[in-house]
Amino acid sequence: MSLIDLLQLNRKSKKLTLMNLVEMTGLSYGKVYRIFNGGIDKPTPDSLKLLAKALQLDYSYLFHKAGYLSSLSKKTMLNNYALPILSWDFCYLAFPFQEPLSAGLSDEHYYYHRKLDNGFVLTVDKTHALFPFFNKGDKLICDPIQSPQHNDTIIYIDTTIKQFKFGIYKCNCQKAYITSLHQSNYKNILIDDSIQSLIVGKIILHEKS
Repeated sequence: MSLIDLLQLNRKSKKLTLMNLVEMTGLSYGKVYRIFNGGIDKPTPDSLKLLAKALQLDYSYLFHKAGYLSSLSKKTMLNNYALPILSWDFCYLAFPFQEPLSAGLSDEHYYYHRKLDNGFVLTVDKTHALFPFFNKGDKLICDPIQSPQHNDTIIYIDTTIKQFKFGIYKCNCQKAYITSLHQSNYKNILIDDSIQSLIVGKIILHEKS
C-alpha cells in the first residue's frame, strides 16, 4: 500500500473531507489536495506529523512510507507485541488486506502477550454489539491469516447487506460452513472459495469490557 493509498483509506474510513483535514492540521487546502491526489510525492516531515495526528496514525510509520526512514524505528521494531486497534470502517474499506497489518496503522494499540503477525484489534461499538456474546467496549483480538478450525468464532462479511457478522466456523464430514450467531439470521452457510475470501479473521481472544 502506497503512502497516498494509506492516507486516503484512513481519511475515508473516518469520513473526513479534505476541508476537515485543512481545519484539523492548519495546512493549506492546496497542499492537502496535492498530497491526497499524488501531486506531492514526498510530503514534508512537518506535514506528515500533522496528518498523522489528524488521522490517528503513528507518524514514524508515515515517515517510513514516505521514504524518510529506511526501516521503522527501533522502538517500533522491538515492540512486536503491539497490535493496531482498527476501526470497523477501516477494516471494511481495506479488506481484503493486501499487505501485513502494521502497528503503525493506528496510534492506539493493544499489547498482546506474544507476537501475532498481521493481528489487529476491534473494539465492539453500539452498531456491532451482539447480546449476549459481544457487548459495547469489548476488545476482539483477531488473526486474519491463520485458518479457522472447527468451533472457532470468526468475523465475516455478509455481502447481501454489506455488514460484518459473527459466526462459528464448523467443519464436519469434509464440509465447512459458518453458523451465524445473529438471531435474525440463524443459518448455516456452506463455505466455498467465494465465502472463504469473505472471512475477515478468527477471534483468538475476547476481552470483555
